[in-house]
Amino acid sequence: MKRLYLTVEGQTEAAFAKAVLTPHLAEFSVFLTSPRFTGLHKRRRGRIPQGGMLNTFGHALADMKTWLKEDKTPEARFSMMVDLYSLPSDFPGYEEGMTKPTGREQAIALQTSLALEIGDARFVPYLQVHEYEALVLVDPRRISSIYDVPEALMKALCQECDGYGTPEDINHGQHSHPKRRIQQKVQQYDENVAGPLIAENIGLPTLRVRCPHFGEWLTTLERLDAGVG
Repeated sequence: MKRLYLTVEGQTEAAFAKAVLTPHLAEFSVFLTSPRFTGLHKRRRGRIPQGGMLNTFGHALADMKTWLKEDKTPEARFSMMVDLYSLPSDFPGYEEGMTKPTGREQAIALQTSLALEIGDARFVPYLQVHEYEALVLVDPRRISSIYDVPEALMKALCQECDGYGTPEDINHGQHSHPKRRIQQKVQQYDENVAGPLIAENIGLPTLRVRCPHFGEWLTTLERLDAGVG
């Protein structure tokens, strides 16, 4: 049995972890504790953050190092769910990592740098390529199960996504990252409500195949109690 502490940057990831990851990982004897928020919430008198690392990663790094010290038992494991998009430039290895040609390669390089900075084999770094909404765009039409979206707009969104090999490849800047693409077609889109529901509806078997970087992380978490990862 392993006890997993997960660091998240916002409500969307926390809800996804509780609704989707927690019951799934329990089947592998990996028991996820309540996700821990990191960020400037400590400077907001405890209010839950909407999400995002803002302009610095230093506070998140300090949080994670502190939490690693709080539970030194052999059953404890630690991971994170943070977006690659808008990642602060003080992230360990940022300059070199961001020179890699693809988002997935950037994430892998940055995860490696963070693991070296943390220096604890119990920690499993993970950066979502490029952000959480890539999971939603695995099947954009599921958005219509929550919102009344005109067919023309939904068709346009699907066509945009079809132009990429995987939703994890979708990111071309401030006005075209995954969440922005959704909001351009569905103005009422609420990431904290719809995001976790849609991902849960799509299901982990499909998410892990269509988003291979996410899939690798999920496999690592599944194997924690087997002594792998």
